[in-house]
Amino acid sequence: MTNEKDAPVAPTSSLSVPPPAARRRSSWKVFVDSTWAFLLREMKNQFGRSRLGYVFAIAEPAAVVAILTALHTFVRGNHAAIYGENPVIFFVFGAVPYFIFMNNVNSAQNVCTSHKGLFNYRQVKPVDIMIARCIIDALMMAAVGFAFLAGWWWLGNDVSLDSWLGLVGALTALFALGFSLGLCFEVYGTIYPDLRRIFQIFMRPMFFISGLFFTIDMVPVAYRPLLVWNPVLHGVDFARDAVLTGYDSPGSVVYMLAITAIILFVGLAGYRRHLWQLI
Repeated sequence: MTNEKDAPVAPTSSLSVPPPAARRRSSWKVFVDSTWAFLLREMKNQFGRSRLGYVFAIAEPAAVVAILTALHTFVRGNHAAIYGENPVIFFVFGAVPYFIFMNNVNSAQNVCTSHKGLFNYRQVKPVDIMIARCIIDALMMAAVGFAFLAGWWWLGNDVSLDSWLGLVGALTALFALGFSLGLCFEVYGTIYPDLRRIFQIFMRPMFFISGLFFTIDMVPVAYRPLLVWNPVLHGVDFARDAVLTGYDSPGSVVYMLAITAIILFVGLAGYRRHLWQLI
């Protein structure tokens, strides 16, 4: 019988094994995860509580298209085409690009005040919520446009776009322009609240001067310089250029992208400068 004292003893080390180090996420990974979380959160808030949320999202552009088509039919007759296409197609792809821009401007605003409590979490920043809200609204409006096309095709009409790539490019440019302008409005409107009234006055005529019911080519040459300063008009015109086979837009891609880059730079510079005041 062996003695317990003679049993071999396992060697012990004076060095303790350190716990595995926690893997740190990169700044880009934190940004993507935060934006994705708010994307799901905003979708639930806007559409998850009531099924009517989807109806309301479609109702506004559908009402605009219906009213403009009815006015066009009343003035020019039931079979009057616009650039060789049915007026419905003309007005759908004036309303959808415009509302992508305008909804982004509105979605990027009132973020800092309505989500103040969430900024106690270090990972959460206002721009994450802005991007998530803008993406949701843009995807919804793009879905409205494609739903119109699908319904138009289902009714037995011909659906042949001149350039799918051009349409996606125009909608993407308007998305970036709307987000950039909304970012500027939110940053400087939060720091200087009196500016919000000026921003509201500035945006009121956009419905009438952004090409919902006309193209740049329809504007008389004498009055054209008064409207082409508006980059939204160029974006909407490019969307129609991509859809209407009989129309070539005289708009300027360089001008629209330059204005978007300038506005985005001003917004990001103010956001970086006043971030701690925003949260």
